[in-house]
Amino acid sequence: MLLQIDHLVLLFPDLEEAIDLAEGAGFTVVRGGEHPTGTHNALVGFADRSYLELIAFRETNPAHRWHRFLGSGGGIVDLCLLVDDLAAELERLAGRGLAYQLSEGSRCRPDGVTIAWKNATPKDEATGLLPFLIEDVTPRDERVPHGQAAEHPNGVRGIAEVVVAVPELARAAALWQALTGSDGEEGTDRFLGLPVHRFTIGPHRVLLAADGHPVIRERLERLGPGPALARLWGWTEREFLLGPARLQTIAPDR
Repeated sequence: MLLQIDHLVLLFPDLEEAIDLAEGAGFTVVRGGEHPTGTHNALVGFADRSYLELIAFRETNPAHRWHRFLGSGGGIVDLCLLVDDLAAELERLAGRGLAYQLSEGSRCRPDGVTIAWKNATPKDEATGLLPFLIEDVTPRDERVPHGQAAEHPNGVRGIAEVVVAVPELARAAALWQALTGSDGEEGTDRFLGLPVHRFTIGPHRVLLAADGHPVIRERLERLGPGPALARLWGWTEREFLLGPARLQTIAPDR
C-alpha cells in the first residue's frame, strides 16, 4: 500500500552549499551520512514524517541514476513514496503493467549507525515521471528526522503537494492511475494557471502538469519529466514554495 510521500530528492554539486542554503531559509538540517553508491546527504525532516533529502556526490559515479542531472545543475530530481509491503506492491504494479526494479539501500550515519531499506525504481527513462518506492528494513525513526529535529524556525510542518512536470498530461495521468489504483481528479492549479491531474496519497497530493508555464517548461527542458516545485505547509501566514526546480529559490512566497 502507498502510504504517503516519503521524501523529495534535491541534488547539489556540493553538500555544504545545500546545508547553508537550507539553514539560511529557516530549516533545521540533520546530517544524514554516506551511501555506498558514492553519495552523502543531509535531511530536512517534517512533522508529517516526510522530508527533503539534500544529496551530493562525494565520489564520481556515472552509473548512478541521478548522476546525469549534475551536468544540468541539479535541483529537485526525484520523488519517493513510502510503502508498507514493497513485495506486494511490486506484484500489484506488475499486474497493472508497471515494471519496477527492486534493490537494497543503506546509509552509514555520522554516529556510525548503519540504516537499511529496500528500494524499487521505475525504468531509467521514467525516473522523475514516476516516483521510486521505499520500505524500511531498520526502524524508520532511525532514518527520518523527527521530534525536535523536525521543528523549523520558519514554521514549516510538512509537504502539502508536489507538482510533477510531464510531457503529456493524459499519458502521465494513466501511469499514475495504474500506480495509485485511483482515477485522481482533474482541476486547475491556481499558481500555474494550468490544467492538472491531482492524486492524493495519504496526507499528501501530487499534481501532474504539462507545459504551459515557465516553471514546468524549465523543468522539462533542463532535467526532463519530474518534480518541478513543492508547496510546503506550516503554522504561518506565509506560503513556502520549494522550486522551481532549484533549491536556490527556496524562500517564503510573500
